[in-house]
Amino acid sequence: MIKVGSMVQSKYRLSSGKYGNRGLVMEMRNTVNHAGKVGAVAHVYYPKTRTFGWVVAKDMKVVA
Repeated sequence: MIKVGSMVQSKYRLSSGKYGNRGLVMEMRNTVNHAGKVGAVAHVYYPKTRTFGWVVAKDMKVVA
């Protein structure tokens, strides 16, 4: 289960065969998409690139 403070990484691999960068979850939100389905998104900080991004929580896995 992803929660604020978790270290996460994408479940999917890049075209090079490597997994995506690890990031730290800063915020969680529940959203409703255009089809009316409820889902969670996470605001993630990536220390390697010093950037933030919003990701779909179901596409991430907890690594620490």
